[in-house]
This record gives sequence, structure tokens and C-alpha cells, in this order.
Amino acid sequence: MKAPICEVCLKTEDILCPADEKKLQEGIISELDVKVARLLYKLIGDADVEFKKAVEAGDLVVIIVGEGQVALVIGKGGKNVKLLMRELGKRVRIIEDTKDIKKLATDLLIPARLFGVNIVYKPDGGHYYKILVPRMDKQRLPAPSEMLEKIISQIIGEDAKIVFA
Repeated sequence: MKAPICEVCLKTEDILCPADEKKLQEGIISELDVKVARLLYKLIGDADVEFKKAVEAGDLVVIIVGEGQVALVIGKGGKNVKLLMRELGKRVRIIEDTKDIKKLATDLLIPARLFGVNIVYKPDGGHYYKILVPRMDKQRLPAPSEMLEKIISQIIGEDAKIVFA
């Protein structure tokens, strides 16, 4: 399993090696990344999975894994996700790492549908992403829209707003 921390740190419980401790101090990785990486390692061991990052907002944790690896991480019948939810005490969503913001939003917002993603340019030269969701799917969102906006913004590193059309 590939993770943001080394294999030795994956196998230990409480301590991190100096290199991974430095990543943690500099903000390259978070405490949540370390915790989720260790939990995934316990669940799936040395399987061919790349854990990229974990993002948290409210009672939702989004785990980002390599392309085509979502099913392996979810496990048969959702077994791994259920164990992760029990250990973390929060709801868990697993999505693929992608540069395509529309795909990322679609994966995160399921079962709600997506009209599209627009880039809105501000007068000051900045921009943000406007994620368009059908108004009738507002109740189908997996979490409150503010929480999902926060998660998408953390993942892409830019502002994102969910708009109901």
C-alpha cells in the first residue's frame, strides 16, 4: 500500500519517524491522514492501493485513493467502509483522485445529480468553481451543502460553491 507516510510508520501505532514527523509539522500531511493510512493498512495490508489524502468536515470524512481503487478500499459488501466508520466515528466517502473537478464533484455528491461545473471569474482577478446541482436534488446530497463546499475546496485548493438551479 502506498501512503503519505512510510511503511514503518504505517505499521507502528503511536510514533512517526523524523521524516514523517517533519511532514506533519509542515502541514504536508495531517493527523487524519496518518490515522486513516494506518487504519487502511490494517484493513487491506499490502494490497495495490494508493491512499492520497483524507479530508474532514463535520461528521464526514472523504478518503481519496488512486484511480480505479475505490472498490478495493470499500471492500466486499462495504466491509472496510463500515470498519472505518466505526473506528473514526464519522461517515466515510471514498473517491478517486482526479484533476477533473466535474468528476470529483459527481463522485462526492452521489446520489445527487450534477448539471455541471463553471468557473466564475471575480473582478479582483480571482476565481471560484460554481457547482450546479438540480434544486430537486437538494435533499439527496450526502451532507449539508456548506460541508460539501468546504471538502471540495480543501481537495482542489480553490474556492467552490454549490448552487441549486
